[in-house]
This record gives sequence, C-alpha cells and structure tokens, in this order.
Amino acid sequence: MINLELRQGLIANFADLEAGDLVFVGCSGGADSLALVKCAVHVGKEKTINVGAIVIDHQIQADSAKTAQAAAVLAKELGADPVLIVNVDVATGSGSGGMESAARNARRTAFSNVVTEHKAKAVLLGHTLEDQAETVLLGLARGSGARSLSGMRAIEGIYRRPFLNIDRATVRAEVSNLDVFEDPHNSDTKFSRVRVRNTILPMLESELGPGVTQALARSADLLRDDADALDALARFEITRVSDDVNLIGALPRAIRSRVIRQLAITNGCPINDLTRDHVLAIDALITNWHGQGALNLPGGVNVERRHERLTFYRP
Repeated sequence: MINLELRQGLIANFADLEAGDLVFVGCSGGADSLALVKCAVHVGKEKTINVGAIVIDHQIQADSAKTAQAAAVLAKELGADPVLIVNVDVATGSGSGGMESAARNARRTAFSNVVTEHKAKAVLLGHTLEDQAETVLLGLARGSGARSLSGMRAIEGIYRRPFLNIDRATVRAEVSNLDVFEDPHNSDTKFSRVRVRNTILPMLESELGPGVTQALARSADLLRDDADALDALARFEITRVSDDVNLIGALPRAIRSRVIRQLAITNGCPINDLTRDHVLAIDALITNWHGQGALNLPGGVNVERRHERLTFYRP
C-alpha cells in the first residue's frame, strides 16, 4: 500500500490517461523521485498504465555513472519498466543561467527525445509543495511578474507533477526504508535555491508562523489564474490591434506588455532570451515616442516604429 494522499495525487494527475498508455518518471535516485516511481507504479497497475523511468546522467560529478546505475537498479526494483539511463552533455559555460540552466535544458531535451521515441504520454516529475514555494520566493527576489510568480503547473505539456500540492515530508516518508541518493548540489549554498530551501523558507516558517509554505503555493495558484486570464485577453487583442502602435498604445499596460512580447516572439525573438527590459524598450516606441531609432532584440531581430506600425525585421 501507499500513502492515500500520494495515491489521490496520482489518480487526479492520471485522469486523462487511458489503459495501455506509457508514462516515464524522471528519476534522479533521490527520495522525491523514487517515491514517485514507487507510487506511480502502484497506481499504474490499478489503472493499467505502464510506468517506466528515465535516469539522466549529467556527467558532471566524478561518480555520476555509478550513481545513475544505482538509481536505475532501485527504479527497476520498484517495478518501473522500461528503465533508461540517458547521458547528456552539460555546457556549463553557456547561457545566462549557468550550470543549473544548462543542466535543466539538457535534461528537458533528453526527456522530450525519449517521449517521442517511445510514444509516451508524459514525464512525471517529483516536485513537491516546498519546491513550489521555493520557486515563488525566487521569483519574488528577481522582481518577476505574475507569470513567473505563478510557479509550476501540475500538468504542463509533456510534464506532470502529481505531488506538487503535497509536502516533502509526506513524499519522502514513502521511501524511508530505501538507500536514496542525496545530490551534493542540494546542499551547496552557492545555488540560490539551496539557500532558499535550507535557510530562508525555514526562517519564514519560524518567524511568521507555520503555513508560509502553503500560503506561497496558494498565492502561486491565484496568480496563475490571473496570468492565464491576461494571456487569453492578450491573444484576443493581438488579432484586433496587429502591429498598429495607436491601437496597441490604447491597451491597458498589463495587456499591452503581453501583446508586445508575443509580437516579438512571433517575429523571431527566442522566448527565453526576451527580457522585461526588451519589452519596456519596445513599449517606449509606442507610449514614449520621440523619434528613437531601431532596437536590437535577441535572435538577430530589430524593431522600429515605422508609419505608425511596429516593424520587426532582420538587418
């Protein structure tokens, strides 16, 4: 048997899947992901859903191959089938996000490739309530908008997070008898998320009283609803205003900034490289026009105000 709360989380997350479907668990060998393997296999048998596991070897640490093999063995013992070990190359020197960002991108690419190759329906990730709260706090520290502060979704594309509303202690209790892998990066304070996890969030719980973690996750849910509504309005408005600076300029700022961002992405700006500063600079072409020249945007795209239109082009 498995914990009832974990079982219910998985049943809700599997609601749209059909008998015979295949899903994979992203398994690091840590307690959260192994608990997810164990519980997903259990619920999968009830629902006749096949549950496999993907172990990513980032090849960053000296014993990474040994660690990946041990995680794969545990996943097999818990009933996952198939269990795949995928090696990825992490380019630590590239990108503004450093090693964390590079590892995440490499991992996502590997997951996507496996899903396509095996015709799987989803990749399950072991994020918990605390992971959601940490994400919100990090977004606040960066001065992010509603979309970033809305945290992670339980279902997002090929990714599913059945335990997102369940606390970490409940999840880890499910595999308290297993010899789980503790990633040394999870205690390395050079990573901002580790500092939030080990210092800031516990301090907030201590100083403000218990329930801060749940409150942050609840705020993420509320902000996600707001961001979804604003994004839907922006998609509607963009069909009406197109690139007309006068029509765009008449929109409320929250909608206007989303329209501008979508126009830039549609015209070739990489979504992950387009910052708020870029959006504000484009907005100035509309709301603070005084004859400024073309702007250089990510992806080799330029934009300028021309004949009362926002004109995007490649030089």
